[in-house]
Order: sequence, then C-alpha cells, then structure tokens
Amino acid sequence: MENEAVAAHQSNGPFGAKGVGETATFCVSPAIANAIEDACGVRLMELPLNAETVFRALRTKDNKPLEDQE
Repeated sequence: MENEAVAAHQSNGPFGAKGVGETATFCVSPAIANAIEDACGVRLMELPLNAETVFRALRTKDNKPLEDQE
C-alpha cells in the first residue's frame, strides 16, 4: 500500500482545509493482514483479503498451490 499526498484546493473548507477522517482508514487493511498472519501463519501483501486469497496462501505454504482456472 502506498500513500501519496495530492495537492488540491478544497473550496468548501476554511482556507482550503480538508477533513482528516479518511486517514484512519489506512490502517484497516494492514491490521486485518496482521490478524490473518497471527491466526493462519501466512502473510498477505496484496488486496483483496478474502477467503480465497487466504486459502491459496495456505496451499502455497504447504507446497500444494492451486492451479488457476481460466
């Protein structure tokens, strides 16, 4: 995950100020990934963090990766 500052003028805030509530969402995905690692022993580094991704990571950890179906 990469964070990047974007310079943009916010016309409805005082002096172009922006809200800071969105910054709290940056820590949710890494926290879930840490919980998955603690529970399952696999580290997921890409989103989405869903059941299939966890299952595939567990299979890869056991040297039994699933073949991608096309």
